Amino acid sequence: MNSPVAGVPQRHSDLLRSLSDFSKQHRAANWAGTFGQFLEAVFPHDARGIARSSHQYIWDMMRAEGYEDPAGRLRCQLFEDELFGVDDTIERLVDYFKAAAAGSEVGRRLLLLLGPPSGGKSSLVILLKRGLEEYSHTDAGALYAIHGCPVHESPLHLVPHTLRGQFRQTHGVDITGELCPHCVTRLATEFNGDFMQVPVQRLFLSEAGRVGVGRTIRPPPTSPTWWARSICPRSRSTATRAIRAPGPGPARCSRRAAACSR
Repeated sequence: MNSPVAGVPQRHSDLLRSLSDFSKQHRAANWAGTFGQFLEAVFPHDARGIARSSHQYIWDMMRAEGYEDPAGRLRCQLFEDELFGVDDTIERLVDYFKAAAAGSEVGRRLLLLLGPPSGGKSSLVILLKRGLEEYSHTDAGALYAIHGCPVHESPLHLVPHTLRGQFRQTHGVDITGELCPHCVTRLATEFNGDFMQVPVQRLFLSEAGRVGVGRTIRPPPTSPTWWARSICPRSRSTATRAIRAPGPGPARCSRRAAACSR
């Protein structure tokens, strides 16, 4: 009879080989260079993919992880194996990203998941984040950002507005968005306005590394001043008095928050 540990050395060798291959692939995909090199070597091969919006990116990820059923509806494999009994919710989620990716006004709205505890809200978001992280490591999901930018600015925002029309005629994509203040300052001070020399690198989404995926935990409503602290932190004393007065606290504090913003 063969020993149960007879195959351990072989499995260990296979694991090491897999880890080594993954490391080599990651290093090969970890592209870096100047914006000029980016436009010559990277952008022409996938202009549409690099210029797509966040909604289009998520929609492409969902399609890459899914298939069409006989009725022609997208079935996202990302959710099919993990979530059960929430088919209607998943279908509405798919419809949202499909419409937003197509340029519909729905893309200007916030996507809120509301429902009772244990309804699958957190699990659905976790699966979305996991899918985005994995997709960013593929060729189809390659992302690029200005190296050193705290918000991981798209390098296409370096193209001046006066040249964006010519850029659209050449590559068939529109550039929307502006450089963040940090990159504007760097461009002027470090590169003397020569945007072709700004460094660019490939970006990999990571919740743990706080790259492209963020989260916030709202404190529980454990005190009568919770609304004041979460909505209007700069004027807690006044807002607290308003919230303790008769009437619905959230509405009163919302009005006070609006006054604070002015």
